[in-house]
Amino acid sequence: MSPVSLTLVADAVLTLDGAGTVHAPGAVQIDGTTIRAVGPSPERPPGEVVDLAGCVLLPGLVNTHTHSPMWLYRGLTEDVPRGEWLAGRMSPLEGRVGPADFRAGALAGCLELLLNGVTTIADRYAHMDAVAPVVEASGLRAVVAHSSYDRTAADDITVAERLIERFGTDPGRSRVWAGLGPHATDTCGPSLLREVRRLADQSGARVFIHLAQSAEEVAAVRARGAPGSAAYLDDLGLLAPDVIAAHATYLTDHEADLVGARGTAIAHCPSSNAKLEGRVAPIGRLRDAGAVVGLGTDAAVCNNGMDLFEELKMAGLLNKVAASDPSRFTTDELLRMATSDAARALGVDHLVGSIEPGKRADLVALRRTVPHLLPWHDPVANLVYAARGSDVVAVWVDGEQLVADGRPIRLDPEKILADGVTAASRLTYVAI
Repeated sequence: MSPVSLTLVADAVLTLDGAGTVHAPGAVQIDGTTIRAVGPSPERPPGEVVDLAGCVLLPGLVNTHTHSPMWLYRGLTEDVPRGEWLAGRMSPLEGRVGPADFRAGALAGCLELLLNGVTTIADRYAHMDAVAPVVEASGLRAVVAHSSYDRTAADDITVAERLIERFGTDPGRSRVWAGLGPHATDTCGPSLLREVRRLADQSGARVFIHLAQSAEEVAAVRARGAPGSAAYLDDLGLLAPDVIAAHATYLTDHEADLVGARGTAIAHCPSSNAKLEGRVAPIGRLRDAGAVVGLGTDAAVCNNGMDLFEELKMAGLLNKVAASDPSRFTTDELLRMATSDAARALGVDHLVGSIEPGKRADLVALRRTVPHLLPWHDPVANLVYAARGSDVVAVWVDGEQLVADGRPIRLDPEKILADGVTAASRLTYVAI
C-alpha cells in the first residue's frame, strides 16, 4: 500500500456517508486521487498536513444540471413573461455568439462553480465538442453532452459520437466523460429519441434531457398524440435509470409517479423554475414515488448564479411552501440532494458524493467562523440555510487542490474573466 500523501485536518468532517457520520475535529487522509481514511484527527497526521482550523470539510458538491457557456448571458433575460423566454429572448441571443465565445463563457462558468465548492457537473449545450476540452482544463469532474434537436439531428449525433470516442462514457476511467443530450420532448421527435436510445444502449452513455420544463413543451407533445411528456419518453424507452430529466416542472401527479416507478433521476433547479416559470416542480411527489433527485443550478442566465448553496436554501423553502408543510424536506435530505443523492442521480456515487475510504478525493472546505454561520449549533442546518459559495476556502478534485484561500490555483481568474467579458460584450439587450 502506498503511503498517505496528504492529510487534511479540520474542525469538523461531514462525511455524508449512509449513517451521516460527523468527526469533530476530523481528518481525511488522501493517497493520490483517493481517500485512504477518514476519522478523528490523529495526534501525528501522516504525510503533508493541511491545517484547516476554523473550517468544516464536506464532499465536493455535485451539480446535476448546468450549461456553463451560458455564463455569457447573465442579466439579459430578466422578467420575461411565461412562455417567451426560450424563443423570444434566448434564441436571438444565441445567434450572436459562436464556439470561441462559448469556450470563454464555459471557462468563466467553471471558475465560478469551482469557487462555489462544486466539484462535479453535468454540463450540456451547443458546440460541446469545442467546449468539453475547456471544461476538462478547468479541473472539474464532468459529464458533457451535446444538445441534440430534430432540426440538426444528423450533425448533433455526429458530435455526440465524437465526444464518446474522445472521452468515453465510464466515469471511473476519466475525470471527464460523455453523455447524450437530446434537448427536450418538444424539440426531439421519435426518430431522434430512438437513435439516442440506441446509442445509449450501445455506448453505455447516460441520457440528459429537459422534461416538462414549460407548458408549451407539454402542449407540443400532446399535439403529437401523447398524453404527456413523461409518457412520450416512456414509449420510447427513455424513462429509465440511465436517464436524468431536468426540471419536470409541469408533470402531473400520475406522470411523477411514472417517472419514479421507472427509476429516472431528476435534476431539480428550483431558482430557475421559479424565475422562468413561476412554479415549483413536484419534487415531493417524485421522491415519494422513488425518483432520485439531485440539485442543479441550471445556467447563470436562468437564475443569475452558479451557487449550489443558494439552491439548497431555495429548494428547502420553495418545496416546503409547495407541500404546505414546514416539516418536509429536512436539512439532511436537502444536503444530500447536492452531494450523495446528486452523485447517485449521475451514476457516480461509487466515486464521489460522500467522504469514505476508496472514493475519489473530491473535497470542499468552508470557513465556519464567519458571522452568518455562528453559532455553530447544527452544521447541516447551517450549510443548507446559511452557507454561501463565498464561504468556500479550499477545493480538491482527485486529490489535486484547485482552490486555496478562496483563490484558484490552476486557473488564471483575471484572464478568464476578461476573456469572458469580452465574449459577452458581443451581446446586446434584445427586446421581445
